[in-house]
Amino acid sequence: MFKRKPLLKTTLKAGMTSLFVIAPTLNAVSHPHVFAEARLEISTTKSGGFDELRHVWRFDELFSSSVVLDFDENQNLQLDPEELIKIGNVVHQSLAEFDYYTNVTLDGKDVKMSAPDAIMADFVDNQLLLIFAMQPAGMIKLEGKITAGIYDPTFYAAMEFIHDSDLVVSGPAKELCKRAVVRPDVDEVLAQNQGSLTDAFYDDAENNDLTKLFATRLELTCP
Repeated sequence: MFKRKPLLKTTLKAGMTSLFVIAPTLNAVSHPHVFAEARLEISTTKSGGFDELRHVWRFDELFSSSVVLDFDENQNLQLDPEELIKIGNVVHQSLAEFDYYTNVTLDGKDVKMSAPDAIMADFVDNQLLLIFAMQPAGMIKLEGKITAGIYDPTFYAAMEFIHDSDLVVSGPAKELCKRAVVRPDVDEVLAQNQGSLTDAFYDDAENNDLTKLFATRLELTCP
């Protein structure tokens, strides 16, 4: 069993508060408590490179309403521009240790991504939106096999791509690689990793790759 760290935390007038009231332990295979519909875009360059990964996350109404309660400092039952800026800043800080739920690989090796300059928060149709972009730490050519996806290593938040069209490639070199959306089968992932599903695995769930294996990803096969 492992302890869950909060997705958002902020210092308000009353002191340090957490957005979530979390049970002290959470089984790594229990279902998530926060749901978000995601969109992911790989931006390409004229020179055949990958220069930016763009995210849009739309959170479920229950979670979004809890954000209003926590960040509506003037108690007008809505999120004003200053409050939305504070949300973006809090998320930017609190998700840094999770690499912003972002995973990019090149030929099976992790690609280091720079932190986003900022995270923009908005509130549309009673749902919280987070919008941000990340760049590779170094030049990445569209060569070999590139994968990009998002996942919460603690299983607390479910980041879902509802449609294959939510994972896109844009820019001048968008046709250079063959694009595929990979949606892993949960039963197959569990069966293939049965030998590693020990008590030690669940005690240290944030430092293993099971959630990553479950995550939907965009896969580019490039010349």
